[in-house]
Amino acid sequence: MNKIFNSKNPLSLVSGAVMLCILAVLIVGAPFFAPYDPVKQNAEERLEKPSSRHLLGTDRFGRDVLSRTLYGGKTTLLSSLFALCTALLIGLAVGLIAGLFHGSLLDTVLMRLIDVLLAFPFMVLAMVVAALFGTGLVHLLLAVVAVWWVSFARLTRSVVLHAKNETSFAAAKVLGATSGALIVKELLPKALSPVLILATFELGSLILSIAALSFLGLGSQPPSPEWGSMLADGRDHFMQATHILLGPACFIVLTVLAFNLIGEGLRDRLDPYEQVKL
Repeated sequence: MNKIFNSKNPLSLVSGAVMLCILAVLIVGAPFFAPYDPVKQNAEERLEKPSSRHLLGTDRFGRDVLSRTLYGGKTTLLSSLFALCTALLIGLAVGLIAGLFHGSLLDTVLMRLIDVLLAFPFMVLAMVVAALFGTGLVHLLLAVVAVWWVSFARLTRSVVLHAKNETSFAAAKVLGATSGALIVKELLPKALSPVLILATFELGSLILSIAALSFLGLGSQPPSPEWGSMLADGRDHFMQATHILLGPACFIVLTVLAFNLIGEGLRDRLDPYEQVKL
């Protein structure tokens, strides 16, 4: 099995990409593939088992589980992508600045801030944000971004410190390049590959975290479909109607697996700083 997904075998990247494409088509094409309105209730069909009419059955309100799963994927994936992109941009900027001015007061302050955020439990921060501002997807994303940029900043700083020892950087500095030019022309291109590779792994973790927080009631609110909140809706009927959990649970597992496979493949092929410690 290890030989199938080793660094010289493209199967990991290809299988992840194919899996992700299939999931993306189903989720983006939810209006075409979903057989029912995801929020329409039908008391006469509540807790129906999977059948030809409802492939994944119905929930306690008679809503079609398959339709809610497909539409819920939009909420989960788009919110995860938004949080990831925002955290990546913040982390990339902080890491570039901290690495360029390594040893300065600015670098020290930024690194101590990162240490504090790393020591602060993510779930606790999310609950604090919810207590202060209320529940909802926007507040959930605020809590996620507030912590998630740290890993990108640490990796970027490590890559920058490595790149500063290269001849091209020393030559540019001797020729009088400004700090902005050094960042844009020398440091940023070297940091992009490892940071984007990390992003593929972090996106899987983000999906799990956002789903977990929505499961706790801190994210998307009913009746909007979302994978985590769907799992929360079905937990009281787990023994009676296990099929309610089947759709969102399978989609979460497959989506995270797809991103992890893509991340493994990209890391093996593109990361020039694989040995750089985070």
